[in-house]
Amino acid sequence: MIFDYLSAVDSAVFLRINHDLVNPVFDVIFPALRELTYVFWFLMILYFWRKNEKKMALLLTVSIAAGALFTYPLKLLIDRARPYETIESARLLTPAEFDPSFPSGHVEMSFLASIVISRFHPEYAKYLYAFSFIVALSRIYVGVHFPGDVLGGIVVGVIIGKAMILVAKRKKDIFWD
Repeated sequence: MIFDYLSAVDSAVFLRINHDLVNPVFDVIFPALRELTYVFWFLMILYFWRKNEKKMALLLTVSIAAGALFTYPLKLLIDRARPYETIESARLLTPAEFDPSFPSGHVEMSFLASIVISRFHPEYAKYLYAFSFIVALSRIYVGVHFPGDVLGGIVVGVIIGKAMILVAKRKKDIFWD
C-alpha cells in the first residue's frame, strides 16, 4: 500500500518536471548532459592532475570507479523500469537507455565526486553541487529517471563518497602526502 502511494507520487512528480518545465533552453542543454556529465568529471580529474594534485586525481578516479562498481549491480538487482517504459506520455529527449532505472548512475557519480572534491577543496563545493543538482534535474526532465531514482543516486553517491574519504584517510600514503 505504501509502495503504491510512493510510486504514484514518484510518477506525478516525474510528469510535473517532464511536462511542466518544458522550455527550449532545457531541451538543448539537458539532453547534452547525458555525455557532458562524464566529460565534466573526466576534465576535473585532468584538472587536478595538471594542477599537480595527482593524489586528488587518483582519489577521484578510484572513487568514481568504486561508485560504478556498486551502482550498476544495484541497478540490476532492483531492476526498475524507466519512466518512458511505464508512462505513455513521458517525453524522451535522449536515446533510450538499456540498463534499469534505479538508482541514477549520472547522479550517483556527480554527488560522489562533489563530496570527494569538496572535502579537500571546499571553495569548489557550491559550484560542484549546483552542477550535480542540474544533472539530477536533467535526468528527470529528459525522461530517463523518476525522482526516486535521482534521490537514490544522491544517497548512494553521498554514502560512497564519504566511504572513499574514510578509505583515503586510512591510506594516506597512497592518496596524499
